[in-house]
Parts: sequence; structure tokens; C-alpha cells
Amino acid sequence: MPDQQNVTPGGQTTREGVLTEQVPTFDAVDCFKQMILARTINDILKTRKTQGKFDFYIGCAGHEAIAGVIAALRPDDWLTQYYRDLAGWLWRTRDPYAPIRGAYARETDPMTSGRNLSEQFSSRRFHILPYFAEIAALAPFAAGVAFAFKREQTDQLVSFHCGDGGVATNDFNVLYRAATVHQLPVIMVVEDNNWAITFGGKQWSGSLVEWARGGGAQAVEMDGSDAVALYEATLPLAEHARTKGPVLLHLKMGLLDPHSSSTDIYAYRDRAEINRTKETRDPITNTGRRLVQMGLLTEADIEHMKKEVRAQVTQIDEQVQGEPLPSGDRLLQHVYSWPKEPTVEPTGAPKTTSMLDAINDALVEIARRDPGFFVYGQDVGGPRGGVFGATQSLVKEFPERAISSPLNEQLIFGIAAGASMADGRARCGEIQFVDYHQSMAQTARLAAAIEYQSFGDWNCPVLMRMKSGSGGGGPVSGSGAGGGGMGHSHAGEHWFTDIPGMITLCPSTPYDAKGMLIEASRTESPVIFLERGRLYRSAPPKDAQGNVIGPVAELWQVPGGYYTVPMRQARRIRIGSGFPTGAIVTWGIMMLEATIAAANVVAQHGGAFDIVDLRTLMPFDQETVSAAVREANRVVVVTEEPDYANYGRYVHSWILQHHFEDMDLPAAFICGKGNIPSVPYDGPEEMAFYPTSKDIEAVLINFATA
Repeated sequence: MPDQQNVTPGGQTTREGVLTEQVPTFDAVDCFKQMILARTINDILKTRKTQGKFDFYIGCAGHEAIAGVIAALRPDDWLTQYYRDLAGWLWRTRDPYAPIRGAYARETDPMTSGRNLSEQFSSRRFHILPYFAEIAALAPFAAGVAFAFKREQTDQLVSFHCGDGGVATNDFNVLYRAATVHQLPVIMVVEDNNWAITFGGKQWSGSLVEWARGGGAQAVEMDGSDAVALYEATLPLAEHARTKGPVLLHLKMGLLDPHSSSTDIYAYRDRAEINRTKETRDPITNTGRRLVQMGLLTEADIEHMKKEVRAQVTQIDEQVQGEPLPSGDRLLQHVYSWPKEPTVEPTGAPKTTSMLDAINDALVEIARRDPGFFVYGQDVGGPRGGVFGATQSLVKEFPERAISSPLNEQLIFGIAAGASMADGRARCGEIQFVDYHQSMAQTARLAAAIEYQSFGDWNCPVLMRMKSGSGGGGPVSGSGAGGGGMGHSHAGEHWFTDIPGMITLCPSTPYDAKGMLIEASRTESPVIFLERGRLYRSAPPKDAQGNVIGPVAELWQVPGGYYTVPMRQARRIRIGSGFPTGAIVTWGIMMLEATIAAANVVAQHGGAFDIVDLRTLMPFDQETVSAAVREANRVVVVTEEPDYANYGRYVHSWILQHHFEDMDLPAAFICGKGNIPSVPYDGPEEMAFYPTSKDIEAVLINFATA
């Protein structure tokens, strides 16, 4: 038996033995028993839903033969299960308690601890990736897991499962593209029951098998209602996936129940069609008949098995109803995971370094300490090190760690995210411009939810770097237009800072860029690392007299070697001396503009200004912001984003909500001029849009003279 477990009365599981690297001996009768167990759980939970015991249930009836596919895999192969794959869950885990606990949303639910809908299969112990309600949304992650397996030559594969509707999604096509381009060890199992929710129809044109073969995958279509036949067919397909490349297995199945407890099957399906499906495609009937023909069971054996299983499930159901619900006190648990190791102080000799060189150095330092680390993105493996040269040093020192990708941002994110889940360490994706992130938006949002929805069982420590903001050249005040234009100039933070569970970083100096990038590689939460294009080659800021501004210029002195800068901690920089006249909360290139403005106003009016460089945008350092506002009693938030619904407005409103009584002047706000789709390419309009030190100076002079 694979991964045999005992389930204790309290619901905890204990393992008998360990995962092996061989396909277990197939016991067809035991497989059939797991199918009956799945159908029985399904029927009892349908009844409990009707009785009002819980709110929602989605069933497995008609898909139980999938246990034969799972039985043909090794226990160390990874799965992404379809929500109708209850029999597959039972074969892999031997845990009939879990789906019942999930239905009742009990704290003891090992899949999500009550946080997700029933049948959202998930288990790190059994290599079952956490299911998302969004159809086929795990597909990009499955590609990343398979990518890691191939790179590390583990001889494992990923079996990805979805319904016929999943084939129509962008997510599935990302998996197919990645699997065929990289010839990944993946089996794409399409469980086609010909029904969406209340619509029966095609999700593709032509032959799915021929389509898959056309791109370079092995593909097979077969009946999906005989578990023994599925086991026999999957064995050679799994070997093909391990040794040659991707496989598509198109299974023709029958849906015996309504889509879910929210639909009435007779409201949209013809009774004759339902009866015909039950007569021809019921896996319990068809597999049972096969076992009788093989002489392994009799009809009496099957009836006895059904009665025995029903008694078992009834007992489990009664026990689970008495188990506790989760406590509301745990609501905020497992949103973020931060590095557990202490901060690493720098020991190398400092030297003047640009932000671009600091990023290059950081990637090499990470690679030296983590043999599995890689950067995956468009052109990153070329001799130039990507369009901006951020991976040039990595290409020179570890050429196999800078991997050029197809042009698909969702694919890039999925490869890095899935590989990070397989390895439990940060794997880095690079997006050329933050503007291009749109195709990966759903995958990024779901990656941020993984730890929360699995109640800490899973993490996704993906690290995504991307250039953001205007073109290049340093502060707007000193270098003028950067030449970004449409599709190349969004700041981008508002796209990520509203995703709970996603850490968003935006360093302003080379010192912080290197230390924070290394620190980001040590966390278990997904990280978006925004690299302002104007800062890549920027020199330290200078005041109106051409003097380098010392407190900030020292952050261009970057130590050699490995060091970290903590996340969630803003940097507070004082320009001037004495009691602060005001506080400036900002980040990125606007930190340099704020420094220039503060230095110029101090030169004219004396006093001091505190600059709070957030660095970590979400979750931001509320304590440091609060301390600066309370001390200065006057504050301005500065961002380069367009007006209206931007991240800077959130920080500004947070300050107003928490410190209205602490301020003796209204909290000021400076951002890009107007709410325009993108910064124009031409210089005059670009310069008209961006805030500069002059805009900030006007506010600071008011602070100094009020």
C-alpha cells in the first residue's frame, strides 16, 4: 500500500514507513475500495449539506477511477488534484477524515484547517499542491515544480489534473507551453465530463490529442471509468514523462451528480442523458465489473465492501461533527513569513557602487550560498545579462543559473514560483518592465494566498524582480526626462501592495538594494522587488550648490560579500540638525528628490527634516512612520505614482487615521500630476508629470515658516 497511515481517534495521522521512489505494487481490489470510500463520502456529505450541516459541497461521482492514475505514480511524484479527485486523495493519503473535516470546516482539517472550500485538496506531506478555486490556476506552479525536478535530475514528475474547462484557461496553456518548450516531466490529465456548470459543450475545437502532439507532447485519449485500465495506461505514460517529456492524458468521463450543491441537475440536464451516463460511465459499476471478470471479486464481495465502508464513513462523520471549529482569534495567522535567521552584518570593504552593480552582486552572493538558486526571465541568460544587465555577473560566474525564458510573464512567474515551492527556497523571476506584469496578475495573487489558505502547511518563497518607473538617468531634478513612455514607465506598486500576503520592496539606494535582495531570498513569502530604472546608474544626490548630500551619499558605499538589510524596517534619515521641522515619507526615486529638497530648504531656513524611506512598501513600518510624525507634527507623503487610487494615498490616509491629533498642519501629499494611463514618451509631458524637488521644497518651506 502506498504511504499507509493509521488515523487516530483524535484525527491525527501516523505514517507506516516512508515515501519510496518506486511505484507500489498495484492492488486492484484496494484501489476499488478507495473508489467506494470516495463515493460513500460523497453521498453522505451530499445528505449532510441537504440537512443544513454546512454551506457547500462539490462532489466526485463519476470521477472515482482517477485513483488508477494516481496508483501508477510514485509516492514522491507531485500532484495537483482536480476538485473531483477524492478517490485520488484517498489512494495517496489513506485519510478519509480530511475531506469530511474540510466539508464541516473543522480546525482539524489537514488541508486548509477550515479556511477553504471542501475538496480543495492540499498536503505538503503527500506532495499535493494546494488547490485554488480558480480553474486550472495551479498549472503555472506545476510547470515550476517540474522545472525544478528536471534541473535537479530528481526523476520525479508532476501530475496536473483539471476538467475540460481548465484546458481553455491561460493557466493551462502556460503549463503546456512551458512543458513542451523545456520538455518537462509533466502529465497533464484532462478529466472531461463534458459539463461546465450548467452548460455542456466543447472547450476547444478539433482534437485535443492532436493539438497536444502538435506542440511536442505525447498524448492519449481513453475512457476514464475503468481504474484498472487507467492504471495500466498510465504506467508507460509516466515513464515517458520522466525520461522524455510531457504527456497529455485526455479522459472521457461522466458526471453523475450536479455540478455542486448549488445546482439542480434536472434543471439543465435531460433525464435520459443522465440515465445513459450512469449506465455507461459509472466508475464503480465499470471497475467493479472488471474485477469480477478478473476473478478478484464477486458481486457479494462488492456489496459487503459497500456496507463495511458506509459504516466506517458514518462513524467518521459522527466524530468529525463533534470536533471544534476554528477560533476567530487566529484570523491573522499565516499571512506572512519572515526570515528566521538573524540579520547578517557586512564585513567586506565598502566601495562606491551603482544600484545595478549592487543587484548584480546580490544575485551572485545568493547563488554562492544556494546551489539551486536561479534567475529565469527574458534574455537574462545572454552575455549582456538581460535588457538592463542585472544578471551580467551571474552569467559570468554561474552561467547555468541565468536562464532565458519564453516571452510570457505568467510563465516566468509560474516557473519561479513552482520551483520555489518544490525547493523551499527562493527562486527568482525577472520581468523586464513592471508594466508587463498583467498576464501574471492572477498567479501572483494566488501565490500570496498559499500560506494563508493552507494555514501554514505550504509557502511560496518566489522572488520577482522588475524594473519600474521612468527610464533612467537619476533624479528627475538633475537629469530631466528618462524616456520611458507607454508600457515602460509605471511605478507599479499599487498593483502589488493591495495583495495580502505579498511582500513589496522598493529600495532607494545601492546599499539597501543589495542587502534587501539577499534578505528577500531568505523569506518564505512571495516578494515583489521593484527596481526604479532611474536609480540603476544614479549617482548620490546633490543640493542646489552641487554638494553631495552626505547622509544619503554614504549609502552608495556598498560592502563586498554577503550581508542583509531587514525588511519591514524603514530607514530614517535626518537632513539638518536640531528638532525636526517636518517629516517626509517616501520611497524609490522620490527619496532622492526629497533629500535634495530637504537639503535646499535647510540651507535657506535652517532646522532639520526627517526622511522616512519606507523601503518595504507592504507591510510597511508603521512604528517608524508614527515616531517621525509624532516628533515633527508635520508630514508630507511623496510618490511618483499617478493621482487617485495609488499606494501613496493609502499611506497618507493611514497617517490621517492614526495621527490626526498629532499634527499641527494638514498632512500634505505629492504625486504625479493627474490620473493618466501612462507617462508620455516626449520630454515636456514627462517632465510635467513627475514631482521634483521643487514641488517638495514648496511644502517644506511652508512647514518651516508656518
